[in-house]
Amino acid sequence: MSEGGSFMSSDWLGAFLIIAILFGGGFGGLGGGNAAALAGYATVQDVSQAVDNQATQSGLRDVLLSSANNNYETARLISEQTMGLMNQNNTNLVNAIQGFNNLGLQIMNQTNTLGSKLDQLGYQMESCCCSIKTLIKDNQIADLTNQLNNANNVAVNSAQSQYLLSQMGKWVANAPATTA
Repeated sequence: MSEGGSFMSSDWLGAFLIIAILFGGGFGGLGGGNAAALAGYATVQDVSQAVDNQATQSGLRDVLLSSANNNYETARLISEQTMGLMNQNNTNLVNAIQGFNNLGLQIMNQTNTLGSKLDQLGYQMESCCCSIKTLIKDNQIADLTNQLNNANNVAVNSAQSQYLLSQMGKWVANAPATTA
């Protein structure tokens, strides 16, 4: 551009002609009224479609991102819930094992108590049996002593009777009366 160049000087005129040709300026068929389409440039409709397509792609990307975020949050919630259930299950298992251990200890203690009671019962039965045997033996001794005493009494009575009869001479029981 020259220093004193006006709007219509040659520098500006060349630039204007190029712009006019590119954007369908005509000039006797140059550009054919749609120079941009012939030259492969984007038209307003192409730009509008590209913007619409870009907006659709951006919307789809936002939907996919939202879906991925929702999937992540759902997976995280499921993971937390699974962890909570596993912790509760572990707590329940520990409680059940402790319950079984306590039950085993109670059974063992009761078995030991029963064993002790059975030992005591056995001792008491043996003591009772010994007492009963001693009582039976004492009763048998007393019976035999009574029989022995009775036999001795019979023998003594018989001996005394024999002695008395020998001293008296012949004695007849219920003898007939004699008249002399």
